[in-house]
Amino acid sequence: MLGRRQLPVASPVTLPSLAGAVWPALTQRTAPLRALDAALRSRFEARQVVLTDSGTSALVLALRLACGRGGTVAFPGYACVDLAAAARYAGVRVRLYDVDPGTLSPDLESLAGALKRGADAVVVAPLYGIPVDMHEVAVLANRYCATIIEDAAQGAGAMLDGKPVGALGTLSILSFGRGKGLSGGSGGALLSRDARFDDQVAGLAATVGRPRPGWSELAAASAQWALGRPRLYGIPSAIPTLRLGEMVYHPAHEPRSLSAASAALVCRALDRSDREVAIRRRIAAALAMAAEEGADICAPRPIPGAVPGYLRFPVLDGGTRAARPDLGILRGYPRTLHEQEELRPVLVPGEPPTPGAETLRRSLFTLPTHSMLERADIERLGEWLRVPTRIFVPGARAGRVAEGTCRSA
Repeated sequence: MLGRRQLPVASPVTLPSLAGAVWPALTQRTAPLRALDAALRSRFEARQVVLTDSGTSALVLALRLACGRGGTVAFPGYACVDLAAAARYAGVRVRLYDVDPGTLSPDLESLAGALKRGADAVVVAPLYGIPVDMHEVAVLANRYCATIIEDAAQGAGAMLDGKPVGALGTLSILSFGRGKGLSGGSGGALLSRDARFDDQVAGLAATVGRPRPGWSELAAASAQWALGRPRLYGIPSAIPTLRLGEMVYHPAHEPRSLSAASAALVCRALDRSDREVAIRRRIAAALAMAAEEGADICAPRPIPGAVPGYLRFPVLDGGTRAARPDLGILRGYPRTLHEQEELRPVLVPGEPPTPGAETLRRSLFTLPTHSMLERADIERLGEWLRVPTRIFVPGARAGRVAEGTCRSA
């Protein structure tokens, strides 16, 4: 019998929200899409919104706007492989800049170098609901006439100087996939705040086509509701073909519209989002205290003015701990973008190494923060933070987090 297994990340879906999405799917009503469009414009201060079938599709549209086919974009060295899929489908070339392990923000010197080498746009991707230094990014982008694309797929209710992550770029990307904070079964959105893109964005909204019913999205959300809880999560996680918890490359496709069912689900999720963010922040505060007591471990520190949403709680380990999937503790991305084979066809030759990204690949773990954690779960996570696992590898010595890399949040 499968035992209790914690979800690494969760975007709760309720039975009433599933029931409320059935009628829009049956009738292909556009009312949920209009309601979601209005809600996103208000919350994220957007002039234009395009609702898409995924965050990757929204990024494809953003790259077409900001770079055009054959243009160049600067990507962070440590990020989801979906960025590679979007770049390949949009037909753009990629340069890389490094990430500061101590803050998870762009390494500004490295970013300046990438922009100086030539880039029409820069994608900034806040990880795990941790805001990045968008003010300094804007200074550099303006200096080199590059458009800022904020990939806020993991924004998760984070704030910077009182504004939500997702409202800070010239163009912003949202994702409504499983485990992204606002779940609609799948889906995404492109947000624009620059009048020079108004006509083009309006044209893109027409190209994605009419809304689909969304039965597959409703089925996925129903499975998430049924099995996405610790007492049952062991069932899907035991099925190798689902590849849960892995970073899997999925080629991008021509962007399509968000489904009616997904729009209804995301509207309901928006209504609950503030409560979920408050819970994640309380749990993250408890984990931060435990990390301060841990040996050879530290949590990246938020930049001034940042209020993280903590989609997950990231820590850097000195080499003494192992992943605990049963507790929802996983390593970060297994490869930097520089190491992704899928990116090579569009990566500009000769891009410099990204040592900060390599540090994150070696040292980063993420811990769950979602509302299904119980007190006992939080205590077990705290114990993992405080007490090293003491991995023994013959002939090898445990590494250390580089001095000055970060201090506990």
